[in-house]
Amino acid sequence: MKRKKKKYVIFRLAILLFSATLFLISCTEKQPTETSDPEEIVLSYKEIPINYENFRKVIGWISNEEVLVHTGEINNDTLSSFNIFTGEIEPIYEANSIILTAIISEDKQQILIQVVGEEGGELRVIDRNGSITQNLPLETTGFVNVNWNPANQNHIFISYYQSDTEIVVDNWNLETNEIIPVPSASMAPVWYSANLYLYVDNEDDFSLETGNLYMGDIRTNDMLRLKSQVSDFFVHEDTFITYTPSDFTDEELLLNYQYPFMVDKSFMAIPKVTMNDRLVFPYLSQAGRNTPVYGVFAKEAVELELGTGDFEFGQLDFDNKTIDPILDLPDNAPISMAENGKYSLYGWRYESIIDIEQKTIYSFINSPN
Repeated sequence: MKRKKKKYVIFRLAILLFSATLFLISCTEKQPTETSDPEEIVLSYKEIPINYENFRKVIGWISNEEVLVHTGEINNDTLSSFNIFTGEIEPIYEANSIILTAIISEDKQQILIQVVGEEGGELRVIDRNGSITQNLPLETTGFVNVNWNPANQNHIFISYYQSDTEIVVDNWNLETNEIIPVPSASMAPVWYSANLYLYVDNEDDFSLETGNLYMGDIRTNDMLRLKSQVSDFFVHEDTFITYTPSDFTDEELLLNYQYPFMVDKSFMAIPKVTMNDRLVFPYLSQAGRNTPVYGVFAKEAVELELGTGDFEFGQLDFDNKTIDPILDLPDNAPISMAENGKYSLYGWRYESIIDIEQKTIYSFINSPN
């Protein structure tokens, strides 16, 4: 009897141990681990912690998680870095005057600003610590168009109206602090390489339907006409897209895609947008070389003086000659892709962010309306 009882106890203990082991295994499988894939963590976007009245605009990306924010009070504007996920805001530079223009260098380490005050206008280049590394007095207190050379960041195009009809286009050499005139029939020449630049001469055609594409060389001042019937263009690294009104229908704008530059790949048509009989070109942006090109597109041709139109954020598909829609937008406003290609700034003041994967818009600032 005793031996049977002993065997029975051992048998029950074995069953209990086995059940406990299964329970522990089950709990372990259900318990979330601390080494979860960080890509699976859902990040939430934060609002900029400032009053709406002090918000001027978001200038652009300074990293995949930070943007440069322009805020200000009366005659005293400030630039700060803002982390879109943590909400942390950190002042970089206090101008003690009004900032009209700001642009970030390609390496994200320098910022060019145009300031105006009682003593006139000035361009300043500051580093990420807010120290001024170069400055240039200006003859104008009006808005200055700026284009920073992405290949040689010691060269910056600055252009402005000297009179109602006369334009000034200069190359500012940051190394020597020299200003060198640049041959250009356009107020907005765009750098293509360290020494070459592009612009369109619309030949005083208000509608912008007429245009010739030119390439200039700052080393020689030589000009070369590359192509006719170009109204405007988009260029980013090796991606080049020209805009031309369609000869077949008055409701389309033709996009000619070249990759690399001057090597035709494809073309497609998008709905035409005008304002007071003047072409309005699509806002395009690209994260990096050989990555998707995103844009803001009208769903159908529209004359903006007659109606606001319906617009969407989408990806250009030149292989199929279509726009792959991502989400509807409230307005035809500029965009700027982050380098990781996951999200884009959006809005006239870049006051919103588009999450491409979630297909959602988030606002950085609370509007009183």
